[in-house]
Amino acid sequence: MFHKKSHLFLLLATVFGMNYVETMAENWLKTNYGLGAGSGRLITVAFQQFEHNLTFENHEATSLIAVYGYSVAYFFFLPVLGILVAACLAKRADVAGLRALSLAVTIDYLLSLPFFLFFPVPERWTSPDSAAILLSDVWSSKLIEGIRPLSGLDNSFPSFHVSMTVVIVLICFLFKLRFRVTAAILGSLIVISTFILGIHWIPDILAGFALGTLSAFLAVRLGAVLAKPSLRTT
Repeated sequence: MFHKKSHLFLLLATVFGMNYVETMAENWLKTNYGLGAGSGRLITVAFQQFEHNLTFENHEATSLIAVYGYSVAYFFFLPVLGILVAACLAKRADVAGLRALSLAVTIDYLLSLPFFLFFPVPERWTSPDSAAILLSDVWSSKLIEGIRPLSGLDNSFPSFHVSMTVVIVLICFLFKLRFRVTAAILGSLIVISTFILGIHWIPDILAGFALGTLSAFLAVRLGAVLAKPSLRTT
């Protein structure tokens, strides 16, 4: 399956399907049984101490230009960039790039899943002590509602948004896509937006960087091993 483009796209679809099902099941367990509520509060306190009690006082007074700009970066840049990179890699005769991307996304999700299940970290804006608001709601609450089925309220650590961005940007550089510098600039805006919008804590972002980097390089190594038995490219 790792030698056919259609199978690699199926692998990507499977990962996002698993994420959707996992998020729904997790939300149901939390709503009905309060799963992880207590530990989530304790972890939030620990993260606040790690940040030396950094607060977002007067967060609501953020410029509307920043609100719209970072909201666009967070909600739209990542999916567009991901689709563009996948499409460009799919056009190549060699499947190595698309295989690395598919494997990296899979590894990223599988390594993130235990943290999502057993290390619940609520988003920053849910903590009154942080003084943060969900800044994108100043524009429209429909933005966060649109991605909530794929992004649980306490699935913040590690930041899947950050790790996915790092995976995509690194794949661009490792496989020398022509727009890799542009991808890095857009990726930087995506990462910054997770903080500015009041969604992720600093430890979430740092862990996302580490996990994305690890996933990308493991995928390239694993892809090279899987490529050896066959030279097929379509």
